[in-house]
Amino acid sequence: MIFYNNQLMTSRAEAILYMVYNPEEFTNYDDHESALYIQLHELIERAIAEGDDPIMLIEEYLGVIYNSGDTTDEIATFLFQSDAMHKALWTLQTNWDTMDEHLPGNSRMFWEIDKEEAVQLYAQVTLRTYLEMLACQDQ
Repeated sequence: MIFYNNQLMTSRAEAILYMVYNPEEFTNYDDHESALYIQLHELIERAIAEGDDPIMLIEEYLGVIYNSGDTTDEIATFLFQSDAMHKALWTLQTNWDTMDEHLPGNSRMFWEIDKEEAVQLYAQVTLRTYLEMLACQDQ
């Protein structure tokens, strides 16, 4: 199941950054954060399989110099520890802290998107689009 919650993802950019595939709905920030880390691995592996250079993309979109190894885990860890990712995770944690748990996850709409659109958006996310949204959030 694709985890999408309007209270946690208040814009299209946040949906791209925070939507993840998970068998069940998250109940806390820490589990959601862990799933995002796993998703970064998957995005990096898919980028490599499609012929993209994830290191070059990270440097290009985030304006940083990559100084780690070349394994998927090293690249994902570098990205996860970047300033842009820290800012995005801080926003997500703030959204978790202010979420009204008494409301169903889809009852508080901040922008218009239905489940079908969320699935389509999730399917279109690549490392490139993820980094693009991450860079936009960092400005």
